[in-house]
Amino acid sequence: MRANVIRQAGIEFKVLSQRQISEIHRASLEVLARTGVKIQCEEALELLKKAGGKVKEDLVKFPVHLVEWAINTAPKQVSLYDRLGNRRLSLGGHKSYFGLGSTLLNMIDPQTGKRRAFLKEDAAKAAKIADALPNIDWVMGLGAVSNVPHQYSDRHEFEVMVRNTVKPLVISNYSKEGLRDIVEMASTVVGGKEELAQKPFIISYTEPVPPLSEDEAAAKNLLLAAEYGLPIIHTPCIQGGATSPVSLAGELVSANAENLSALVIAQLRRRGVPFFIGGVIAIMDMSTGQTSYGSPEMDLALAAYMDIAHYYEIPTWGTAGCTDSKIVDEQAAIEATLSCLFSSLSGANLVHDVGYMESGKTGSLEMIVMVDEILGYIKRIKKGIKVNEETLAVDVIHEVGPGGNFLTHPHTLAHFRDEMWNPSLVDRQVYDKWADSGSRRMIDRVRERVQKILETHVPEPLPEEAEKKIEQIMARCRY
Repeated sequence: MRANVIRQAGIEFKVLSQRQISEIHRASLEVLARTGVKIQCEEALELLKKAGGKVKEDLVKFPVHLVEWAINTAPKQVSLYDRLGNRRLSLGGHKSYFGLGSTLLNMIDPQTGKRRAFLKEDAAKAAKIADALPNIDWVMGLGAVSNVPHQYSDRHEFEVMVRNTVKPLVISNYSKEGLRDIVEMASTVVGGKEELAQKPFIISYTEPVPPLSEDEAAAKNLLLAAEYGLPIIHTPCIQGGATSPVSLAGELVSANAENLSALVIAQLRRRGVPFFIGGVIAIMDMSTGQTSYGSPEMDLALAAYMDIAHYYEIPTWGTAGCTDSKIVDEQAAIEATLSCLFSSLSGANLVHDVGYMESGKTGSLEMIVMVDEILGYIKRIKKGIKVNEETLAVDVIHEVGPGGNFLTHPHTLAHFRDEMWNPSLVDRQVYDKWADSGSRRMIDRVRERVQKILETHVPEPLPEEAEKKIEQIMARCRY
């Protein structure tokens, strides 16, 4: 036995001190109690009124005790399954899992390289790519499907996702009717609503309207998701200097107040329903008016927000793997790498928006594949260094001795796969071999991998009964 040993399982860091976290928490409570949140949903207003909220027309002021109750009621750990019933993600603490985003308007066509409107087949291809990649852990639809009736686009998005990946899904739902249809389809996939509640493979995603407002559709979907017992993400997407204060501390207070108000509503509707704290804590570039997805301020603020969520001991929702660049280039690689690194080290649980480009306007399959490689690199860093008698290798060093080599020693064979990250796209060839093989750049290798996955990868098919049910529902969502 060794006393006074600190066991470090991996690499982590914090942005905020405990005092700063407490100050932001208290400021959030003050905003909720003094300023309040505008909520345009009668059902939510009634729940809040009965629970002691101060309701005047559509403005609600939240008593501190009610917010604290909701924080303490929310689960500290959430398990997410795949559609085959396997437990895939353990959410809580500092484990990080990366996935796609949603609602992008445009797509970089994988064949032509041209920017165009996002189509249903793009969501299918994105899900298929994600299904094949080892470091993409879960899936969103990537974009807003434009070539189907708008009122049914959420169903179309879910249809192609569930057919093209077995991985857990975060679903965007635009109406109560849409969420009902998606839950009906998802329930058939796993054998019923009870099975879906026990082993959820979908998470409901909606957003408030910053600053400090809830529109009727999003609030109703929040309540319905809680009724079903689905894990819930109801996350602010704010711009510092536009829809929140320009100061990062003020931005965190505003975002946190929005998150906590939704948490209260969800817990009042169904006590103990899983809920995620986080969001897109971006800035508005003052020279262009654009939201910046690649700014250092966004990475810093999101990492700080993870400190706050860990303080609450509530699972977290992060943002990374995205860029302001219009193409997959050096800027895209820099911004995606840093955002993924900060998110991983800060312990964000579900991290979305891999594949986002052009400040959240355009998606790219190539970007998804490149970020998958970046994540492999980062996961090796996050794993840290294992220090024990075996890895210290004192006997091995003695056996090899001065002037020897370790290549043929059994210790190397036993440990090199676990110790060393093996890249699939990063080039480590000697120069002559690289030149002889075509002097291919990273983007060439990325494009080749995208095409190979699209041509050869076959996702696990759905059960026949589920296919029939999905087809029945989708038949009424085509016109």
